[in-house]
Amino acid sequence: MLALLFHGKGSSPEKINWLTRPFKEMGFRVEAPRIIEVADGVAAGSRIIEDEGDGVIVGGHSMGGSVALILAAKYPSKVKCSVVVAAPVDRVLQLKWLERGEEGSVRRALYNDIVSRLTMREVEETSPIKYISGNYPPVIYIRGSADDIVPIDHLELLRRKSSELGFRLIELTIEGMGHTPRSQHVRVIEDFIKDNVKRCIGS
Repeated sequence: MLALLFHGKGSSPEKINWLTRPFKEMGFRVEAPRIIEVADGVAAGSRIIEDEGDGVIVGGHSMGGSVALILAAKYPSKVKCSVVVAAPVDRVLQLKWLERGEEGSVRRALYNDIVSRLTMREVEETSPIKYISGNYPPVIYIRGSADDIVPIDHLELLRRKSSELGFRLIELTIEGMGHTPRSQHVRVIEDFIKDNVKRCIGS
């Protein structure tokens, strides 16, 4: 089975070894496309999924997680599970959060970059919440308690959608972890993915 995994903004496939490794160790065939924005990630992922005969696991970190959540909505019969880490679920909500960052901060820099390249309509059109509906595949959502880039509001939004629509949501909050996992968090993430992906596939 294919695990289709996406990196975050300004990152690269090589920098998400902590995400690709557990899938490789479980025997998945892993593809990790290089992307620039959510829209091109969805386009690249769509081509790969449409060419795939079997079921697919999708996943990603941050922006790449948003890509995965949209692909799960677009291909609910093919995607068996999405595994996302610190993923924005509502990009309009995320943009407002970033805008409140102090000048010179990472948050504010991300906001400035997004508004310089995308219209508000484009932000809305690449927001997972717009597409999550009935028959949505299970979601594994991992975040850090110290993440100041993607706030807990996104997980809470996903919880409400899970309750409303009845899809399975499996959560892990790692104490002290920020937006990007550090070495001390990697083993926890890997073990959690291995344990819960098996349950998703089996469900």
